[in-house]
Amino acid sequence: MGDSRKVNLFKYDWVSAFIFNALVFIGIVSIYSATFKEGHYNLLQTFYGKQILWLIFSYILVIMISFVPVKTIKNNASLLYLIGLFLLILVLIFGANINGNKSWFRLGGFSIQPAEFVKLFTILGLAKLLTEPDFKIKNFKNLLQASLLILVPVILILLQPDLGSAIIFLSLFLVLYREGLSIWYYLFAILTASLFMLTIYFGAQKILVGLLAFFILFNLWTYYKYQKNHWIITITILMFSIFTVLGTGFIYKKILKPHQRNRIEIVLGKKKDDKGTGYNLKQALIAIGSGGLTGKGLLKGSQTQGDYIPEQHTDWILTVVGEQWGFLGTTVVILLYTFLLIRLVFLAERQKQKFARILGYGLISILFFHFALNVLMVIGLFPTIGIPLPFLSYGGSSLWAFTLMLFIFLKFDAHRIEDW
Repeated sequence: MGDSRKVNLFKYDWVSAFIFNALVFIGIVSIYSATFKEGHYNLLQTFYGKQILWLIFSYILVIMISFVPVKTIKNNASLLYLIGLFLLILVLIFGANINGNKSWFRLGGFSIQPAEFVKLFTILGLAKLLTEPDFKIKNFKNLLQASLLILVPVILILLQPDLGSAIIFLSLFLVLYREGLSIWYYLFAILTASLFMLTIYFGAQKILVGLLAFFILFNLWTYYKYQKNHWIITITILMFSIFTVLGTGFIYKKILKPHQRNRIEIVLGKKKDDKGTGYNLKQALIAIGSGGLTGKGLLKGSQTQGDYIPEQHTDWILTVVGEQWGFLGTTVVILLYTFLLIRLVFLAERQKQKFARILGYGLISILFFHFALNVLMVIGLFPTIGIPLPFLSYGGSSLWAFTLMLFIFLKFDAHRIEDW
């Protein structure tokens, strides 16, 4: 049996490590391009200089991780989860108010966002819970425990309020599917989301009439085809759908804020506000479209260099790639993420220990939601809710958290044959 305390950096999956380095390099170049100003020669006063510093610390974190036994990480998973909840409560009390959100701790000239690290702690806590000897995901009590473990951080983050980060945590329900949760739960979730958007677009009255018509026609068809009806199932689904449609109006008008409603309506095409809420999206589409096939080149993008997109180095970093490196550059970035996700699925499936597999799928779920929702946001198919692109977007908290998530899992993979 190998020694899990031994530094084995060379045993880490080199494919994943290579893609990680490729993405952070592209990120730094893009941040440099988006924020470069003539006369700024103090590296640590620039965004790209700070990102380089974050990256150096990320490599230090990777080395530090290699010294920590995997057994220690596993045994302290629940404690780390509780620490994460404590940090989320603490930031609500002592956090700095930035753009109306209390999501950050201010430390001198730097800021730390605890929600980024709590993603890792929640994955670890979930892995610990799901590997308890008597835990069965099909047991409703156990399912409720797992759901609460995911939803408690969501509630605390919504209080900040940070809707983008809260949505990312919901991706961890995908892990439960891999561990045996029925697909019906996910179909109901898709139905709920679809009815929510359709109700906003068409109005509750039209959707209710459509549901009733579909209910009658479906039962007539099943009786004609199979000489029997599925009244109990269809009535249950109909009542659930009616409740969802009626509840949509309350949530949409009473819970969502005006700017959130505006963003949803812009995505649905019900509203056009190119000078207000939809300004960033409009400029992002112009930037990506102007890049053409091969792009305009480094520091030559008119949208990027003209600062038309506020905070372009954060959530909108993909527009820099699109404008300056074109369709080909954007394709390379998307393929890198795709290859990384496929590689991580392969690594997760080859784990001998259930804890490591769940850890892997937790990372995959979080990474996939970040990547997919950011791309959809940039091209206007998802509301703008502030989701950074992992490894590319500026920010020490995001880079450190994803580095920890990735390399902790790679450490478990490197020690997969050990009985820890």
